[in-house]
Amino acid sequence: MRYGVFSDVHGNYEALKAVLDFYRKNGIEDFICCGDIVGYGPQPLECSEALLGLGRLTAVLGNHDAAAVGKMEQKWFNPAASWAIDFAREKLTGRALDFISRLPDRAEGDGFTVVHGSPRKPLTEYLLNEAQFSANMAGFTASPCFIGHSHMPLYFREKDGGTPAADFMRPMDRVKLPAGPVMLNPGSVGQPRDGDPRASCGIYDADRRLFDHFKVFYDVGATQKKMAELKMPYMLAERLSFGF
Repeated sequence: MRYGVFSDVHGNYEALKAVLDFYRKNGIEDFICCGDIVGYGPQPLECSEALLGLGRLTAVLGNHDAAAVGKMEQKWFNPAASWAIDFAREKLTGRALDFISRLPDRAEGDGFTVVHGSPRKPLTEYLLNEAQFSANMAGFTASPCFIGHSHMPLYFREKDGGTPAADFMRPMDRVKLPAGPVMLNPGSVGQPRDGDPRASCGIYDADRRLFDHFKVFYDVGATQKKMAELKMPYMLAERLSFGF
């Protein structure tokens, strides 16, 4: 079984379309989304509806999703992020709103776990270092555990002797997953923060326990144009050009 693994779409429909097209061209029919479908970007409804159309999808709630549907207090967000959450709340309707509202903050599939931030704090913890990985290993049994939230493509595992290790994943990197606990962050589709503005995603081959990390080109200018037309906070559009 092969899965398309992605996270942090953040209302960027141009980026999501490019990633889903990449998956289609590679014969992927099963999907894992690590949350934050909305927030920051100009097309939260379109992104939600696109995921609704993916038949075989395992998805979890992100912190921006939670705030947009009233499951998390908005005071924790900066003014630009809060503006975009209000915007998403206005745009989400019908099946899309119901879809986001019903997402769990943790999901388990056939041999994997999915959370947005971390197993111990699914909506809030940015998992970035070895110490955090060690502290979270007891929080999941089905491995790998796929995460998002930091927008950084990261790989956590135990080295020989049980020493925790963390590495960044570069485009086209292939990771052979060891037998022990593993956590993987595919990076962000809609707002990368690794210095590369291309949409970030991955493919997980469960049978061979391989994870491949990819970067996909999309029309950044088209997303920025929509954001300008909607008078969204300028910094949310500007950062898409640089991947920060």
